[in-house]
Amino acid sequence: MYSAHIVIAEVRRGVITQESYEAVSFARDCSGGLLPAVVLLGKDVSLQAEDLAEKTGCTVHVIQGDHLGSFNAEESCAAIADLISGLLPALVCLPHSSMGWDLAPRLAVKLHASCITAVETVKGKGFTRSMCAGRFMADIVPLTESVVITLSAGAYPPYSPGGSAKGPIERVRAAGATARSRLLGVREPAHRDSALRDAEVIVSAGRGIGKKENVEIVRELASLFPRSAVGASRSVCDLGWLEYGRQIGTTGQTVAPKLYIACGISGAIQHVAGMRGAHTIVAINTDPDAAIFRVAHYCIVEDITTFIPVLVDELKRD
Repeated sequence: MYSAHIVIAEVRRGVITQESYEAVSFARDCSGGLLPAVVLLGKDVSLQAEDLAEKTGCTVHVIQGDHLGSFNAEESCAAIADLISGLLPALVCLPHSSMGWDLAPRLAVKLHASCITAVETVKGKGFTRSMCAGRFMADIVPLTESVVITLSAGAYPPYSPGGSAKGPIERVRAAGATARSRLLGVREPAHRDSALRDAEVIVSAGRGIGKKENVEIVRELASLFPRSAVGASRSVCDLGWLEYGRQIGTTGQTVAPKLYIACGISGAIQHVAGMRGAHTIVAINTDPDAAIFRVAHYCIVEDITTFIPVLVDELKRD
């Protein structure tokens, strides 16, 4: 009988990603409160496995091999498939990242399972995800005993039980696999804001800020918060006012900060899809009918060049 719930964790720049902890939280909810097993693979991920087992209390299956030093979907799938199939999983959950996009459908084929991507919530025996850039919500029920999903970033809070016993760690040596592709190298975008996804506060600029010079007003506001970053709508990036690495939305990054301040952003569906996971949304716009106000918790009808300097002065005074 298929009953196990499994999370495949991701390591990025030597650290377990926040999205991996979100996947643990989601899988735990799907199993009625039981902790999922976690699979971690790489060339040498012993320290990350210890950290994961200590923070979550989950059983961590570590798959190591010299050929797993850089991610290759074919090699990773071959290394994981036998272990996972032996656990008879009802659910395999991966972060909705470049790793998850590539690995999830391959695993689903190996396991003869359904595959559902960009899941946001669980609903009965199925899952819910947005469609058409957030215009619709779709309820999807798998027709197989096993399902492989990717979980959208920010859909669930990261799992952090606090005070739980350290989970056991089981190590498996992966046999080498013949892949039909190989990684030639990794090149980061020249201006990518690496702090954007991890920021607790994001202040984003939209076309409504008026001109490029007003980006500095947005930067100043962001600088007053710890663990903050500056984001942007696509139109601002297309105009060259900010780098594409700061773009938030369906064609940019998906974020879920504690506080999101939208400055001069109209609220296009494509942008909202990338930031609606924020805990608190503050919108500043001169148009009282702007779509962004329909998703914002606090709505300020004002020009940013008038309002933000006053807000900055107040924050500095505190």
